[in-house]
Amino acid sequence: MYSIVETGGFQYRAEIGKTIKVPSVAEAAVGSILELKSVLLFADGESISVGTPVLEKASVKVEVLSHDRFEKVSTVKKKRRTRYERRHGHRQGYTEVLVTEISAAGKSAKMDPQVAVRQRARIAALAKLKEQGKPLTRKEKIAADIAAGKEPKPVRKEKFLKKTAAKEG
Repeated sequence: MYSIVETGGFQYRAEIGKTIKVPSVAEAAVGSILELKSVLLFADGESISVGTPVLEKASVKVEVLSHDRFEKVSTVKKKRRTRYERRHGHRQGYTEVLVTEISAAGKSAKMDPQVAVRQRARIAALAKLKEQGKPLTRKEKIAADIAAGKEPKPVRKEKFLKKTAAKEG
């Protein structure tokens, strides 16, 4: 059983228990349930219902798993022999959702709860892996040193005071 839904100006095939990366839904918190009403097509294995343009009384319920951004897309403009070169990068935001229920024409299907548990665990593991690659900020390093019982590195005030005195005087 699947359906074709439209959200964010794009069309997606929604199947029970599958995840979809849709354009960012900023007002949706992680863990919240959204209901997508613009169902264009519904297929249950026996018959196919096509809307004109959408099906009445059809909906797809999804659970918000995470918000993130796609990989960077880089563009370069260059004109030869004129020293003209422009670089531009863009990262599009997305919301990853899990299809939990599809209903249309009096028929409906719900997802097995174990699938949701596995998908949430996958998202948590990916978030943890993503954080491991980030370098610590200065404040985090100082907090880690204090927690480990080390003295934080002192700020060189003498050098700073000499520079400011030389500028003023």
